[in-house]
Amino acid sequence: MRTKRIVLLAALAVLLVCGIYVSVRMSQSAPTYDGTHTDVIELYEHPEEYDNSDADGVAAVIVNENLAKTVSENVVFSVVFNFRGYDTLGESFILIAAIAGSLVILRKSRPKKPPETDEKEAS
Repeated sequence: MRTKRIVLLAALAVLLVCGIYVSVRMSQSAPTYDGTHTDVIELYEHPEEYDNSDADGVAAVIVNENLAKTVSENVVFSVVFNFRGYDTLGESFILIAAIAGSLVILRKSRPKKPPETDEKEAS
């Protein structure tokens, strides 16, 4: 039992360290849209004015025609829930199934109690 707890704590510590490392690396990287430094706030607030002439066809359509096609101002939301809605729904079910399966596997098992006998039957 003690070994399982040590392994669990070690695994959680490794995940925590990896998460912190990745978060720091991501916070130091510059925001990009087309591989160059991009003013993300300007792109979010005025996507129709952003020069995306060197972007490929799909990126240009998503940025330029998003509001007209999806009636959603948030491009990420529209891609995830409008363009890829069924795929996202399937991924959500897979995530829920994985969480439920993990809970079933990792739950604590209770020791079984022996059946109680009535004192009247014993006498």
